[in-house]
Amino acid sequence: AVVSTQSTGYMEELGVEYLFERQGILAKAEETAEQISSICSYCSRMKRGRIYAAARRQGYNVVAMGQHLDDLSESFFMSVFHNGLLRTMKAHYTVTEQDLRVIRPLIYVRERDLRSFAESRALPVIAENCPACFEEPKERHRVKQLLAQQELLFPRLANSLQRAMKPLYSKDRVGMESRPGMDHSRGDLISSGDIIVNGDSDDEMFPQGC
Repeated sequence: AVVSTQSTGYMEELGVEYLFERQGILAKAEETAEQISSICSYCSRMKRGRIYAAARRQGYNVVAMGQHLDDLSESFFMSVFHNGLLRTMKAHYTVTEQDLRVIRPLIYVRERDLRSFAESRALPVIAENCPACFEEPKERHRVKQLLAQQELLFPRLANSLQRAMKPLYSKDRVGMESRPGMDHSRGDLISSGDIIVNGDSDDEMFPQGC
């Protein structure tokens, strides 16, 4: 497990082997601010790279991410609104280098159910602590509010979205989304800005950040 300082004690109590990685992502972002269109996307890619590096260093070949059904739904609408692409996070895929498989075992679970479970077991939940995310409401938060409003009118909205997104999150490799002019053989995905990034970072391709 890769953990934060808030959960190291808990992991030690359980006797679970863990890695603690430290990196000054925000400071590095400030150094190259003119080249970054979204601090959240930049942070996501940096964290993902650090996790991949740690996994390779330890000889692991599977990386498990904790995103849930609400995360996938929000990513789907963010991609539609800003990029004009039917995309969301994948349930599992192999990275371009073919040495790591990324899985998301919680994609059928609602955020509120995970919150209830964490509270009932007194798990050490890591609170949002990113300075950049306190500046203004971010796009993911706005989409979350939009879906919450619609769920009041359509109580089975989450189930419907899960079925609708299945062809998207079931794709098992990067670079399979359709877009005119896209080179599928290279697995490139194009954001709404001018940066072309590899499809491995498949959950943070949106201009407004998280």
